Amino acid sequence: MAKLIIHEFDPVIYPRKVWVIITGSETILRDNFKYDGGLRRAFDSSDAFVFGCQNKESLMNGVCVCFLKKSSMSVKNIAHESVHIASQIFSDCNMTMGFEDGKDEHYAYLVGWIAECCEKVKLNKE
Repeated sequence: MAKLIIHEFDPVIYPRKVWVIITGSETILRDNFKYDGGLRRAFDSSDAFVFGCQNKESLMNGVCVCFLKKSSMSVKNIAHESVHIASQIFSDCNMTMGFEDGKDEHYAYLVGWIAECCEKVKLNKE
């Protein structure tokens, strides 16, 4: 069995970490992160999901995206989950975005950066 790797990324300007993990085990998530509620339903109904959490080892706050398997890391799923992560970071940091006159630009850059992080994990380039 391959060794589990929790890939950690630092968006630098936002006080949150982003973790990308590939696992089908809620126990692994529970052993490594503190989070509200159970994730069993997410495992049963999704190929990937996002949750706000705290890393138990570093005590850093952030957002984790869990892909149940590497084949779940399609462009569609990475894009979808990247929006959820960016939304969670914006919510945690009390930030807003809009659609007029470029007010969504910082949000779009964050979504793109997150998608790139996921792609690095998918391609084993992280």
